[in-house]
Amino acid sequence: MSRTEDLARHYYTVVDAGDADATVALFAPDATYDRPGYDTLTGPQIGEFYRGARVIVSGAHTVTEIIADDRRAAIRGTFDGVLNNGAEAHEGFADFMEFDGQDRIAKRTTYFFRAAV
Repeated sequence: MSRTEDLARHYYTVVDAGDADATVALFAPDATYDRPGYDTLTGPQIGEFYRGARVIVSGAHTVTEIIADDRRAAIRGTFDGVLNNGAEAHEGFADFMEFDGQDRIAKRTTYFFRAAV
């Protein structure tokens, strides 16, 4: 397993543990995060997202595939959990992460598997 693949897998372990501060620490201070339904989150906005705006209360990611090179990873998997309104979530996803020279997430883009168009 490559270092980049390890970093990507580590992200899901940390976020699934529910520790917002530890999750935010995985991102570079000037990182960007794009996901459906939100404007691009940049720097401190990523912390605000994980500490309060995120609609997920708890859950687990199952990673089914990672394709990685020196600093980038493409991840595919599923998420099963509970949203803050009590509804269950079962979602396919694809993530693309780029890491900086200090092994922090510099850019992340998430897509969900559902009909939209």
